[in-house]
Amino acid sequence: MQLTAPTRQAIAKAMEQGIHVTLATGRSFHSAKKYADRLKLDVPLICANGGMIRHRDGSIMSETNFDNKIIAPLLAEMQAEDLYFQVYHRDGIIANVKRTSLTSWVQMICENKLKPANLAYSVREFFQSRVRKDPGMIQAVVEGRLDSHKVFAIGKLGSLEKIFENATRRGLSADYYLGYKNHMYLEIAPPGISKGWALQKLARHLELDMEQVVAIGDNLNDRTMIQAAGLGIVMGNGPSQLKKLAGRVTLSNDLDGVAAAFNSIILPASDSQRAV
Repeated sequence: MQLTAPTRQAIAKAMEQGIHVTLATGRSFHSAKKYADRLKLDVPLICANGGMIRHRDGSIMSETNFDNKIIAPLLAEMQAEDLYFQVYHRDGIIANVKRTSLTSWVQMICENKLKPANLAYSVREFFQSRVRKDPGMIQAVVEGRLDSHKVFAIGKLGSLEKIFENATRRGLSADYYLGYKNHMYLEIAPPGISKGWALQKLARHLELDMEQVVAIGDNLNDRTMIQAAGLGIVMGNGPSQLKKLAGRVTLSNDLDGVAAAFNSIILPASDSQRAV
Protein backbone atom coordinates (compact mmCIF):
# COMPACT_ATOMS: atom_id res chain seq x y z
CA MET A 1 0.00 0.00 0.00
CA GLN A 2 1.47 3.33 -1.07
CA LEU A 3 0.28 6.86 -0.44
CA THR A 4 1.44 8.82 -3.45
CA ALA A 5 1.49 12.60 -3.47
CA PRO A 6 -1.57 12.85 -5.80
CA THR A 7 -3.53 10.54 -3.49
CA ARG A 8 -2.59 12.47 -0.35
CA GLN A 9 -3.46 15.76 -2.02
CA ALA A 10 -6.84 14.53 -3.26
CA ILE A 11 -7.79 13.16 0.16
CA ALA A 12 -6.68 16.35 1.91
CA LYS A 13 -8.80 18.42 -0.47
CA ALA A 14 -11.81 16.20 0.17
CA MET A 15 -11.44 16.55 3.93
CA GLU A 16 -11.15 20.33 3.56
CA GLN A 17 -14.54 20.24 1.85
CA GLY A 18 -16.06 18.39 4.80
CA ILE A 19 -16.03 14.91 3.29
CA HIS A 20 -15.47 12.13 5.82
CA VAL A 21 -12.61 9.87 4.74
CA THR A 22 -11.42 6.64 6.30
CA LEU A 23 -9.68 3.39 5.43
CA ALA A 24 -11.44 0.04 5.11
CA THR A 25 -8.86 -2.72 5.03
CA GLY A 26 -8.17 -6.34 5.75
CA ARG A 27 -5.03 -5.24 7.57
CA SER A 28 -4.67 -5.04 11.31
CA PHE A 29 -5.25 -1.75 13.10
CA HIS A 30 -1.55 -1.41 13.80
CA SER A 31 -0.73 -1.62 10.10
CA ALA A 32 -3.53 0.73 9.02
CA LYS A 33 -2.74 3.31 11.69
CA LYS A 34 0.49 4.52 10.09
CA TYR A 35 -1.36 5.38 6.88
CA ALA A 36 -4.18 7.04 8.81
CA ASP A 37 -1.63 9.08 10.74
CA ARG A 38 -0.04 10.33 7.52
CA LEU A 39 -3.46 11.29 6.17
CA LYS A 40 -4.59 12.73 9.54
CA LEU A 41 -7.89 10.88 9.35
CA ASP A 42 -10.36 11.72 12.11
CA VAL A 43 -12.90 8.99 11.27
CA PRO A 44 -12.58 5.50 12.84
CA LEU A 45 -10.68 2.98 10.72
CA ILE A 46 -12.33 -0.21 9.48
CA CYS A 47 -9.71 -2.90 10.06
CA ALA A 48 -9.49 -6.69 9.70
CA ASN A 49 -12.40 -6.63 7.20
CA GLY A 50 -14.71 -5.11 9.80
CA GLY A 51 -13.74 -7.14 12.85
CA MET A 52 -12.26 -4.00 14.37
CA ILE A 53 -13.37 -0.37 14.01
CA ARG A 54 -10.92 1.83 15.84
CA HIS A 55 -9.87 5.46 16.15
CA ARG A 56 -6.30 6.49 15.40
CA ASP A 57 -5.71 7.14 19.09
CA GLY A 58 -6.39 3.46 19.81
CA SER A 59 -9.87 3.85 21.29
CA ILE A 60 -12.19 1.12 20.03
CA MET A 61 -15.55 1.90 18.46
CA SER A 62 -16.38 -1.73 17.68
CA GLU A 63 -14.67 -5.09 18.13
CA THR A 64 -16.33 -8.35 17.14
CA ASN A 65 -14.50 -11.48 18.24
CA PHE A 66 -14.96 -15.13 17.33
CA ASP A 67 -16.74 -17.61 19.54
CA ASN A 68 -13.63 -19.48 20.70
CA LYS A 69 -15.46 -22.81 20.72
CA ILE A 70 -16.11 -22.38 16.99
CA ILE A 71 -12.78 -20.99 15.81
CA ALA A 72 -10.46 -23.23 17.87
CA PRO A 73 -11.23 -26.47 15.94
CA LEU A 74 -10.73 -24.64 12.66
CA LEU A 75 -7.32 -23.38 13.78
CA ALA A 76 -6.37 -26.90 14.83
CA GLU A 77 -7.40 -28.17 11.40
CA MET A 78 -5.22 -25.58 9.67
CA GLN A 79 -2.31 -26.46 11.90
CA ALA A 80 -2.73 -30.15 11.09
CA GLU A 81 -2.55 -29.24 7.38
CA ASP A 82 0.67 -27.29 8.05
CA LEU A 83 -0.85 -24.13 6.57
CA TYR A 84 0.56 -20.64 6.98
CA PHE A 85 -2.06 -18.82 9.05
CA GLN A 86 -2.34 -15.76 11.25
CA VAL A 87 -4.74 -14.78 13.99
CA TYR A 88 -5.57 -11.09 14.41
CA HIS A 89 -6.26 -9.80 17.90
CA ARG A 90 -6.46 -6.42 19.59
CA ASP A 91 -2.73 -6.08 20.12
CA GLY A 92 -1.35 -7.50 16.89
CA ILE A 93 -1.02 -10.73 14.91
CA ILE A 94 -0.12 -14.19 16.21
CA ALA A 95 0.78 -17.31 14.24
CA ASN A 96 1.97 -20.64 15.55
CA VAL A 97 3.36 -22.47 12.54
CA LYS A 98 7.09 -23.02 12.23
CA ARG A 99 7.38 -20.90 9.09
CA THR A 100 6.23 -17.75 10.85
CA SER A 101 9.29 -15.55 10.73
CA LEU A 102 10.49 -12.31 9.24
CA THR A 103 11.84 -14.29 6.28
CA SER A 104 8.49 -15.95 5.49
CA TRP A 105 6.68 -12.65 5.96
CA VAL A 106 9.01 -10.93 3.48
CA GLN A 107 8.48 -13.72 0.95
CA MET A 108 4.70 -13.40 1.31
CA ILE A 109 4.67 -9.62 0.96
CA CYS A 110 7.27 -9.33 -1.80
CA GLU A 111 5.89 -12.24 -3.83
CA ASN A 112 9.42 -13.06 -5.03
CA LYS A 113 9.96 -9.46 -6.18
CA LEU A 114 12.92 -8.81 -3.91
CA LYS A 115 13.52 -5.18 -4.86
CA PRO A 116 15.03 -2.91 -2.17
CA ALA A 117 11.83 -0.87 -1.82
CA ASN A 118 9.70 -4.01 -1.45
CA LEU A 119 12.10 -5.47 1.10
CA ALA A 120 12.09 -2.30 3.18
CA TYR A 121 8.30 -2.09 3.04
CA SER A 122 7.79 -5.73 4.08
CA VAL A 123 10.20 -5.45 7.02
CA ARG A 124 8.43 -2.31 8.25
CA GLU A 125 5.06 -4.04 7.96
CA PHE A 126 6.27 -7.05 9.96
CA PHE A 127 7.21 -4.94 12.95
CA GLN A 128 4.41 -2.39 12.53
CA SER A 129 1.81 -5.19 12.53
CA ARG A 130 3.31 -6.69 15.69
CA VAL A 131 3.65 -10.19 14.26
CA ARG A 132 4.81 -12.86 16.68
CA LYS A 133 4.86 -16.65 16.92
CA ASP A 134 3.19 -18.46 19.80
CA PRO A 135 3.18 -22.30 19.80
CA GLY A 136 0.52 -22.19 22.51
CA MET A 137 -1.83 -19.93 20.59
CA ILE A 138 -4.54 -22.52 19.92
CA GLN A 139 -4.56 -23.64 23.54
CA ALA A 140 -4.92 -20.02 24.60
CA VAL A 141 -7.98 -19.75 22.33
CA VAL A 142 -9.45 -22.97 23.75
CA GLU A 143 -8.99 -21.70 27.30
CA GLY A 144 -10.45 -18.29 26.51
CA ARG A 145 -7.19 -16.42 27.10
CA LEU A 146 -6.99 -15.11 23.54
CA ASP A 147 -9.84 -13.37 21.75
CA SER A 148 -9.49 -12.71 18.03
CA HIS A 149 -11.46 -11.10 15.22
CA LYS A 150 -9.83 -12.39 12.01
CA VAL A 151 -7.95 -15.40 10.65
CA PHE A 152 -5.84 -15.16 7.52
CA ALA A 153 -4.32 -18.15 5.72
CA ILE A 154 -2.30 -18.72 2.55
CA GLY A 155 -2.05 -21.90 0.52
CA LYS A 156 -1.57 -23.17 -2.99
CA LEU A 157 -4.53 -23.47 -5.31
CA GLY A 158 -7.09 -25.86 -3.84
CA SER A 159 -5.32 -26.32 -0.49
CA LEU A 160 -7.69 -24.03 1.42
CA GLU A 161 -10.98 -25.13 -0.15
CA LYS A 162 -11.80 -27.58 2.63
CA ILE A 163 -11.04 -24.98 5.31
CA PHE A 164 -13.21 -22.44 3.49
CA GLU A 165 -16.11 -24.90 3.32
CA ASN A 166 -15.75 -25.83 6.99
CA ALA A 167 -15.65 -22.16 8.00
CA THR A 168 -18.83 -21.31 6.10
CA ARG A 169 -20.53 -24.44 7.43
CA ARG A 170 -19.81 -23.18 10.94
CA GLY A 171 -21.57 -19.91 10.06
CA LEU A 172 -18.40 -17.83 9.80
CA SER A 173 -17.86 -15.13 7.19
CA ALA A 174 -15.16 -16.18 4.73
CA ASP A 175 -13.55 -14.92 1.53
CA TYR A 176 -11.46 -17.27 -0.61
CA TYR A 177 -9.66 -15.69 -3.55
CA LEU A 178 -6.51 -15.65 -5.64
CA GLY A 179 -3.55 -13.94 -4.04
CA TYR A 180 -0.18 -14.09 -5.75
CA LYS A 181 0.82 -16.57 -8.44
CA ASN A 182 -0.90 -19.89 -7.62
CA HIS A 183 -1.43 -19.06 -3.97
CA MET A 184 -4.90 -18.49 -2.55
CA TYR A 185 -5.88 -16.21 0.31
CA LEU A 186 -8.49 -17.20 2.88
CA GLU A 187 -9.88 -14.59 5.25
CA ILE A 188 -12.26 -15.65 8.02
CA ALA A 189 -14.32 -13.33 10.21
CA PRO A 190 -17.04 -13.78 12.85
CA PRO A 191 -20.59 -14.39 11.54
CA GLY A 192 -22.00 -11.44 9.62
CA ILE A 193 -18.82 -9.39 9.80
CA SER A 194 -17.52 -7.80 6.61
CA LYS A 195 -16.34 -4.47 5.29
CA GLY A 196 -19.90 -3.79 4.13
CA TRP A 197 -21.31 -4.44 7.61
CA ALA A 198 -18.69 -2.17 9.16
CA LEU A 199 -19.27 0.58 6.60
CA GLN A 200 -22.97 0.63 7.43
CA LYS A 201 -22.22 0.74 11.14
CA LEU A 202 -19.80 3.61 10.65
CA ALA A 203 -22.29 5.49 8.47
CA ARG A 204 -24.89 5.26 11.24
CA HIS A 205 -22.29 6.55 13.70
CA LEU A 206 -21.67 9.54 11.42
CA GLU A 207 -25.42 9.99 10.85
CA LEU A 208 -25.06 9.43 7.11
CA ASP A 209 -27.44 7.68 4.77
CA MET A 210 -25.77 4.92 2.74
CA GLU A 211 -26.72 6.80 -0.44
CA GLN A 212 -24.21 9.43 0.66
CA VAL A 213 -21.41 6.88 0.97
CA VAL A 214 -18.76 6.08 -1.62
CA ALA A 215 -16.55 2.99 -1.33
CA ILE A 216 -13.40 2.32 -3.35
CA GLY A 217 -12.03 -1.23 -3.56
CA ASP A 218 -9.72 -3.48 -5.55
CA ASN A 219 -10.27 -7.07 -4.40
CA LEU A 220 -13.00 -9.56 -3.57
CA ASN A 221 -12.94 -8.83 0.17
CA ASP A 222 -14.29 -5.39 -0.88
CA ARG A 223 -17.40 -6.95 -2.41
CA THR A 224 -19.80 -6.28 0.48
CA MET A 225 -18.54 -2.73 0.84
CA ILE A 226 -18.98 -1.98 -2.86
CA GLN A 227 -22.52 -3.37 -2.68
CA ALA A 228 -23.45 -1.51 0.52
CA ALA A 229 -22.32 1.96 -0.58
CA GLY A 230 -24.46 4.36 -2.52
CA LEU A 231 -21.66 4.38 -5.07
CA GLY A 232 -19.07 1.64 -5.41
CA ILE A 233 -15.88 2.42 -7.32
CA VAL A 234 -13.49 -0.37 -8.32
CA MET A 235 -9.85 0.08 -9.20
CA GLY A 236 -8.82 -0.67 -12.77
CA ASN A 237 -6.68 -3.58 -11.56
CA GLY A 238 -9.59 -5.11 -9.62
CA PRO A 239 -11.07 -8.50 -10.58
CA SER A 240 -13.81 -8.65 -13.18
CA GLN A 241 -16.27 -10.10 -10.62
CA LEU A 242 -15.90 -6.95 -8.54
CA LYS A 243 -16.15 -4.60 -11.52
CA LYS A 244 -19.55 -6.09 -12.36
CA LEU A 245 -20.83 -4.81 -9.01
CA ALA A 246 -19.36 -1.32 -9.36
CA GLY A 247 -21.09 1.88 -10.28
CA ARG A 248 -17.82 3.21 -11.65
CA VAL A 249 -14.34 1.93 -12.49
CA THR A 250 -11.30 4.14 -11.94
CA LEU A 251 -7.67 3.81 -13.00
CA SER A 252 -5.41 1.11 -11.59
CA ASN A 253 -3.31 1.40 -8.44
CA ASP A 254 -0.20 2.04 -10.52
CA LEU A 255 -1.90 5.01 -12.18
CA ASP A 256 -3.11 6.70 -8.97
CA GLY A 257 -6.63 5.37 -9.36
CA VAL A 258 -7.70 6.55 -5.90
CA ALA A 259 -6.65 10.12 -6.68
CA ALA A 260 -8.46 9.89 -10.02
CA ALA A 261 -11.64 8.69 -8.29
CA PHE A 262 -11.57 11.61 -5.87
CA ASN A 263 -10.77 14.23 -8.49
CA SER A 264 -13.15 13.09 -11.23
CA ILE A 265 -16.02 11.51 -9.29
CA ILE A 266 -16.14 12.32 -5.58
CA LEU A 267 -15.04 15.97 -5.35
CA PRO A 268 -17.31 17.16 -8.19
CA ALA A 269 -20.26 15.65 -6.31
CA SER A 270 -19.30 17.07 -2.92
CA ASP A 271 -22.42 19.16 -2.57
CA SER A 272 -23.57 16.51 -0.07
CA GLN A 273 -21.43 15.12 2.72
CA ARG A 274 -19.93 11.74 1.89
CA ALA A 275 -17.81 9.14 3.65
CA VAL A 276 -15.24 7.08 1.79
